[in-house]
Amino acid sequence: MSFRLPNAEEKFSYVHDQFERIAKRYDLTNDVISLYMHRSWKKRAVKELVQSPTGNYLDVCCGTGDLALTVAKYLSAQGSVTGLDFSANMLDVARSRAKNLQSSQSQNGNSAKIEFQQGDAQKLPFAAESFDGAIISFGLRNLTDLQAGLNEMARVVKPGGRVVNLDLGHPTNPIFAPMFGLFFGHVVPIIGEVLQNDRQAYTYLPESRNTYPKPNAITKMFEQAGLTNVQHIPLAFDSVALHVGTRR
Repeated sequence: MSFRLPNAEEKFSYVHDQFERIAKRYDLTNDVISLYMHRSWKKRAVKELVQSPTGNYLDVCCGTGDLALTVAKYLSAQGSVTGLDFSANMLDVARSRAKNLQSSQSQNGNSAKIEFQQGDAQKLPFAAESFDGAIISFGLRNLTDLQAGLNEMARVVKPGGRVVNLDLGHPTNPIFAPMFGLFFGHVVPIIGEVLQNDRQAYTYLPESRNTYPKPNAITKMFEQAGLTNVQHIPLAFDSVALHVGTRR
């Protein structure tokens, strides 16, 4: 039977259920699929986000906390990062990882505050202008309403703070694009089946890219959310798109 993407009514529950299933080995699978390159992409995104080591930052759709912990490494003991996700299993992994990081950092007195909270990215449980910046990594395309998610991120960021999105791009190089499509469409599901025993979740990943807006459309969505100086930074031969905007 051919794979079918969930419709708008099904998407929230569908995506939630699959992330609950794959939480335990999620980081390992990401390492294999990206050939470890996702770590460098995230570091680049965090450098665009963090403007002060004492700032207060939000990681939306934080998953197992990989990006939130990267943000924390750029902060001083006066800084803080909050991770939000709708998957309890993902957050369990994130809290365990944060505990280990804080334990090691506390020995040199450079331990930023790290918190994790369960919630909906489209209805963030935070007051307006609560954070110095907000970031989302490979999570925007999983939302039912992408614009609502960006609007919420812009709402909770202080004027002058940045909103950052790191997600899949749309390569156009005539040589690389077919190779990328072949890898994502056929190899990634096999990796998911081997490492996670979950071919369906890792068939959703490449299929979701097909309906995710192209970079110029994401730029317009940033602007519609009230963000200025919006930049699109292509990475990995356009297979990954980094967007940065500043809150008015």
